[in-house]
Amino acid sequence: MKKLIITFSISLLLNCAHLLAQTNPETLLFPNGIEKNTVTHPNPEKVVDSVLNPLSLSHKNRVISNISVPTYQLFPASESNNKHIGVVIFPGGGLTTNWVDKEGTDLAMWLSGQGINCIVVKYRTNRKDEKREMIIPMDDYKRAVYQDARTGILKMKELAEGLKIDKDKIGILGFSAGGWLSERIVIKSTETKEAVDWKPAFAALIYHGNTLSNFKKIDNVQALPPIFMAIARDDKKMPVKEIIPGLAAIAAEVKNSELHIYSKGDHGFGLAYDKGHSVSKWKDSFYDWLLDIYNK
Repeated sequence: MKKLIITFSISLLLNCAHLLAQTNPETLLFPNGIEKNTVTHPNPEKVVDSVLNPLSLSHKNRVISNISVPTYQLFPASESNNKHIGVVIFPGGGLTTNWVDKEGTDLAMWLSGQGINCIVVKYRTNRKDEKREMIIPMDDYKRAVYQDARTGILKMKELAEGLKIDKDKIGILGFSAGGWLSERIVIKSTETKEAVDWKPAFAALIYHGNTLSNFKKIDNVQALPPIFMAIARDDKKMPVKEIIPGLAAIAAEVKNSELHIYSKGDHGFGLAYDKGHSVSKWKDSFYDWLLDIYNK
C-alpha cells in the first residue's frame, strides 16, 4: 500500500508539473498599447480547438483568429541546461489565424527542454471577405505584422540578461506564413543601410518557400544570417519543383545554412508526430544545427 501511495504521489506531481508547463501565461507584446493600430476586427478574438494529436506536448491545438492585440509566451530553458540561445517562434496560419500550439508552444516546450530559450509570438492577423480576399489592406497589415516580429526579437533581447541568453545568439523560426514573416524580417534587416538591433542572428523557415526572386534582390548575400530550411517533397501548398531553386540558392550561398527535404510530411507537419519517420527528426536537426553554428 505504501508503495502504491508513493507511486501515485509521484504520478500526481508529474502531471501537475506538466499542466503548469502547458499553461504559460500570455504577456502583451506592447504593454502600453499600439498607437493608431490599423489591425482591428469587428468581432473579438476567436479560439477554435482543432483536432488534437495525442502526442502533442502542450495537449492543445488552438487556432486563433481576429488577433488585434499581439502577445507572447515565454518558455525558458532550465538553469542547469541553458545553451544561452534564444528562438522567437512565429506560428503559421495563412496570416488570418495563428496555430499557436501545433506550430508554437509544442516546439517551444521541446526546445526549452533541450536548453533553448523560446518565445512564441501571437502576432496580429488579417481576415478575408466572401471572395477570399484580404480585408485589411496588405500594406497596412505588413507594417503591423513586421512591427510585431521586430518587437518579439527585441523582447527576447530585453529578457536576455535574466534568462542568461547571449544577445548575439537570438534568432527566429517561422512555420508557413510565419516562415514568410521570418523571411521578410531577415531580408529587411539585411537590406537596411544602418545597423538595426532587431536583426536575427539566424533564421529557420519551416515549410515556407523562399522565392528565388526575393533572394536575388539582396545586394549582399553574405550579410544574411545562417538559415535552416525544412520542407516535405509532397507539400501540396508549396510544390517542391517551384521553391527548390530559391531554397537551394540560400543553402549554397549563405554560410552555415542547411536545407532538409523530407520524402513525406505534406504541408503543416508541425512536429510531425505521425507524418513519417524522417520528417519527425527535423526538430532534432534544427537543434543540432544551432549547436553546430555556435560550436556547442
